[in-house]
Amino acid sequence: MRSGSLATALVLVTALAGASPVRAAPVSDLSQQWAGYWNAKNLTAIMTLYAPEPVFLPTSGERWQGQVQIRRNFARGLRKFDPRLTMQSLRSETSGNLAYDSGTYDETVAPTKGGKAIRARGNYLFVFQRRNKRSGWKILEQVWTQFDPSKL
Repeated sequence: MRSGSLATALVLVTALAGASPVRAAPVSDLSQQWAGYWNAKNLTAIMTLYAPEPVFLPTSGERWQGQVQIRRNFARGLRKFDPRLTMQSLRSETSGNLAYDSGTYDETVAPTKGGKAIRARGNYLFVFQRRNKRSGWKILEQVWTQFDPSKL
């Protein structure tokens, strides 16, 4: 009986040793990380969160496809404005190698050269992908809506 328990324990230890010791962060944490980088105007860090061929759908309706176009448009916006963004995740789920985080945002953007700040509020959706269970989540698609699109 004792040797059976020892054998079972060895099988469990061996199985657990092969498992990843680090639990993946919830995808809503990645959305918050994106917001922190955005507020810090850290474009390099922001771009590390994206999949190789991401899509960004801004409130204005154009489709920004690929890291080059997203980076260029973000850089243009961050040169003109100092953002203060807060995001509230309302729902996030994962299924296999896809996940999403959906919620609301409130952002105040102040012109860098002075002028009146603009407040924008709306909804967001991040769609994440991971290549396999050991790789990290990356932003595959990102969508923003705005409650009052006339402000921006």
